[in-house]
Amino acid sequence: MDTEFEALLYGQQFKKLYEKMSNFITVNYGLHKIEIEILLFLKQGEWDTARDIVEMKYFSKAHVSRAIEHLMECGYLTGSPDAQDRRCVHLRLTGAAEPVCAELAELRKRLMEAIYRDITEEEKRVMRQVAGKIARNIDEELAKG
Repeated sequence: MDTEFEALLYGQQFKKLYEKMSNFITVNYGLHKIEIEILLFLKQGEWDTARDIVEMKYFSKAHVSRAIEHLMECGYLTGSPDAQDRRCVHLRLTGAAEPVCAELAELRKRLMEAIYRDITEEEKRVMRQVAGKIARNIDEELAKG
């Protein structure tokens, strides 16, 4: 396999850069990486349950549960039971989470600017298309019994 492509798939370089750039937020707010990811995920507004986070971010249930508990203790999240299924809790960001989310949005913007430097819009489009196909292929392989 192509070494550069394999490195991109494993994501270690990206993880190192992301950790370096997010270190300020981790230290300043006392949040772990998974908690930062959960805040970003919920900020998107499309999904709002722990199950959604586990399924879409591929985090373990235990890690998500602990992270949500900590975010609630910090006052960044609230939860309300679903009207039809009381076992399902819908998570909402609080006003206290807004400054953190604003800094995270700025961090993401700088991160994307850094990694997409010298890459054309057409190259980005092709990359997103290929990445989508690769992700589907991986999901299909994982689903095989």
